Amino acid sequence: TYERCDAPGGQESGAAAATGVSRNVRISSPKWRGKYAVGMDGFKDEVVGAKSKNLAGLRDKLPGWIRLPESVTIPFGTFEHVLEKVGANSALKADIARLTSSDRVSEDPEEALEKAKALAMEVSIPSEMRAAVVEGMREAGIDWRFEGGSKARLRQEEQIEAAIKSVWASKFNLRAYYSLHKAKLNFMDVRMAVLIQKVVNAKYAFVIHTTNPSTGDAGEVYCEVVKGLGEVLVGNYPGRALSFTCDKRALAAASESGQEQDAGMIQIESFPSKSVGLYLPESLIFRSDSNGEDLEGYAGAGLYDSVPMHEPEATMVDYASDPIMQDAGFRNRLLAQIARVGYELEQVLGSPQDIEGCIDDDGNLYVVQTRPQM
Repeated sequence: TYERCDAPGGQESGAAAATGVSRNVRISSPKWRGKYAVGMDGFKDEVVGAKSKNLAGLRDKLPGWIRLPESVTIPFGTFEHVLEKVGANSALKADIARLTSSDRVSEDPEEALEKAKALAMEVSIPSEMRAAVVEGMREAGIDWRFEGGSKARLRQEEQIEAAIKSVWASKFNLRAYYSLHKAKLNFMDVRMAVLIQKVVNAKYAFVIHTTNPSTGDAGEVYCEVVKGLGEVLVGNYPGRALSFTCDKRALAAASESGQEQDAGMIQIESFPSKSVGLYLPESLIFRSDSNGEDLEGYAGAGLYDSVPMHEPEATMVDYASDPIMQDAGFRNRLLAQIARVGYELEQVLGSPQDIEGCIDDDGNLYVVQTRPQM
């Protein structure tokens, strides 16, 4: 049966908490646990962030038609460990410490943090970490092959390293500093895990809010859909997505009966007007997974960077000729299936969720990440 899941944190909103209203928010600073890469069995508290743990929490609890991408995570404290223990990084460590001291940052946050980010991109990653990450990907089932000769392999390894360091460096994002500062939290307590996944070659991407964010109605889901990768949605590209709402009671009834969802339960809010789609057929993505996101009473989502190994290709898209517009039956089945993803995940996790996912050319549906809705 459908059970209403109220937003966490009572009456206090994430926005209020981010301005320092909540006095109970704390960031712990977990230590490196001795591994450069951990699989889902190791997605634990004080090791990885909420993105990784939420994926592990969904494993074996969802219907078979909802897929999760194979994942491996570089755990908390790895950046600090590499700075501390790799001799080639000793000067960088001292320079970053100087730039991020409270006096230096408060004097000119933008200059100090931009310089710290640039230095983080120069960090030397030890060979044993490179080997552990590649082995961790293999053990996790991430189907990634280094193709070409030795020069091509070296280039791909350099791209992987650059993506990892870009996520680490986003610890020094100016927007993150200001958000944490308003909440009276120390940005240097942030530890950055890196969630590694293979990019799904997406035909459609979607975002689901299992409580309607416009109305606050916990009884309906609100969803947005675009062609191609989800960055077109979360990156605020011009134009509207295909957006719709769906009543959870209808979803619950369809789920319990095992029958196909009734097309009438879908309420279209807007038809798509975006002119660009992003496509990336074969790549990896490195997602920020910090201890400074999704804290109870503090909405820290979106402060840090997730970085693909390759740059997506922007392509002009035509929604008018797509089945999602031309075929009402196809559209209703697709949207009902996406809405049901939100219902199923909220039932498993027990609270409202913000969900990102996609559908590939073969119609397989993936949830790539989920977080508590603030």
